[in-house]
Amino acid sequence: MRHSQSADKQPGQSDKERELTVQGIRDSIKIGSWLHAQKINPELILSSTAIRAKATSGLLLDTLKLMPEKIQLNEELYDASVRTFLREITQLEDTLNHVVCVGHNPAISYLAEYITKAEIGDLPPAGLVIIQFEILLWQKIGEGSGKFVKLITPETV
Repeated sequence: MRHSQSADKQPGQSDKERELTVQGIRDSIKIGSWLHAQKINPELILSSTAIRAKATSGLLLDTLKLMPEKIQLNEELYDASVRTFLREITQLEDTLNHVVCVGHNPAISYLAEYITKAEIGDLPPAGLVIIQFEILLWQKIGEGSGKFVKLITPETV
């Protein structure tokens, strides 16, 4: 998932400090509500440490009524490459069945395309790609290992 809509960078503010807009907050809740309605309950939300990604993750957590320990913040996912994302995903515990990764473009879009070999394009803010895997070990996730199921956006739910 790409983080929800964020405010423009203000003078003296770092990119990591950008916050969600009111629309971004609404969109995060909308995506969380869709996941809940589909009975997709992530056991982990793996998120960048940027404020907009943390806020998106927190709103998903609240909407899905998950415990705070279900969020794992990872500094390396801010400004990450596909390789960095893959490294973190392949180190997940194999007991996890549903995981949401919250990151930034272009890496999060590239990651979804790399894993699924589907043409997804640029994920919009709060865009979520549902990917299904036949393999049971996270360490086996790699190029073309996942099946593209659906692209969800706030406008499509």
